[in-house]
Amino acid sequence: MASTFETIWDAVYADIVGLGLSGLVSDQIKQQQFAYNPASELFVEGIFLCPANELLPDAGSNQRMLTSYGVSVTLIKASNGVLGKGVLSPVLQWRETIRLRYHDRRPITVAGVHRFWCEPGGMVLPEAFEKQFDASAFVIRADTYEG
Repeated sequence: MASTFETIWDAVYADIVGLGLSGLVSDQIKQQQFAYNPASELFVEGIFLCPANELLPDAGSNQRMLTSYGVSVTLIKASNGVLGKGVLSPVLQWRETIRLRYHDRRPITVAGVHRFWCEPGGMVLPEAFEKQFDASAFVIRADTYEG
């Protein structure tokens, strides 16, 4: 039996693949531990859905049984080190489409999730730009009651 996190991760992946984001094919949307290959430190174009730490509220609150699972979304597009908004445009469009679908909504029914929301992240990641890519990241949170 899959864990709650894995069930949410798989459902978010399938939903994002189904969005038909412009300029991407389904095999460019990946589920993996990191948004790059740690052995070679290489980036490739696409959207990477990776595990993010869960959030747990304070034990004394009324929401002590809430667990907020996280799926990190990293969007990467080759830029060849060109400054300017032209190359960044697809990354920003993908980010906005996904964020609007998930922020404070429940676009999919999965694993007892009662609300999805988006945790802000880096709009532009300088480390990727140094390697000739434009990249952006944020976290999709899935709130569930457990316990």
